[in-house]
Amino acid sequence: MRRTHRLTTALIALGASGVLAACGSTSSSTSTSTTASPVTTNVTVAYVPIPLFDPLYIAMAKGYFAKEHINVHLTVVSSGQSATALAATNRVQVVLGGFSAGMFDAIKQGLNFKVVGSMAAEAAGTAANGLVVANGVIPRGKTLTASDLRGAKIAIDGGSGAAGGYLLAEALKPYHLTLADVNVVNLGFPEMQSALANHSVAAAYPSAPFLSTILAAKDGTLVSPAPVNAAVVGVIYGGSFAKTPAAQHFFDALAKGAQDLQGSAQTSSANLAIIAKATGESISILKSEPPSIYAPNLAPPTSTLSAMQQVYLANGLVDYHHPLSSSAYIDASFANKVQAG
Repeated sequence: MRRTHRLTTALIALGASGVLAACGSTSSSTSTSTTASPVTTNVTVAYVPIPLFDPLYIAMAKGYFAKEHINVHLTVVSSGQSATALAATNRVQVVLGGFSAGMFDAIKQGLNFKVVGSMAAEAAGTAANGLVVANGVIPRGKTLTASDLRGAKIAIDGGSGAAGGYLLAEALKPYHLTLADVNVVNLGFPEMQSALANHSVAAAYPSAPFLSTILAAKDGTLVSPAPVNAAVVGVIYGGSFAKTPAAQHFFDALAKGAQDLQGSAQTSSANLAIIAKATGESISILKSEPPSIYAPNLAPPTSTLSAMQQVYLANGLVDYHHPLSSSAYIDASFANKVQAG
């Protein structure tokens, strides 16, 4: 995960009517000249315009999709998780969004889509996301204990079934607590600081830049950063699109964007300018935010997805009782075919 809004708009209901008006189906056009031109395929991508999905912006701006004869149409959605139904019915071909209990339920119910890649993952060092407790929750001179958190109100953007529910469950493990032992409150990231300050919640799981703002104002204390390398957002293909030749071409271009974001290249002036334009963030804010990790081939986060499913099962957040095989919700074939940059 990463940075601004990390999961800021995740897990709220999707207004499908506005999305569908912007969506285009997969189609192609060919030249009428005597020499056949490569077929160009239109691909509609549902996404939330935040810096979790930088490879998309880089690949578009640098012409990587055009080189693969892909014409990308972007359609903004309020929640990537909710857009999976659109991918399953080919109203969009690709979704860039977060993973959730609802996603696993949809797979179980037979919706035709799969996770094919990862996006931003948490880097080591300065936390971009983490569990923060309000001042006064930890007694002065003491360390946080299970009794301090048991029954406490803890704010998560999107609630327990969101990706934040999984992250909170991981943060509670050292205290031998589960989601059932706390009172989860569905609260947006922008509202978390005031909720911590006025003690309407005892803790929250904010994302950058909200996390750093809370800590700078001393409205809370970070007690557990997000797990390093955990990617709770990724790339989802509709089943129909996945069967087309364009699916690999799209993925190759997207991975090329990720390869341009490795190491210090992530904060190059050229890349920051592209990301700032795509997301509306200022370059100064982007420079100050914690970095992300992008797998060079955008391999699906198999271990993270498995762990998320287990958390949702253990807490009764999905409508089934035995874990789905990873093959039911992951297709790594596209990442496996990516050429090294």
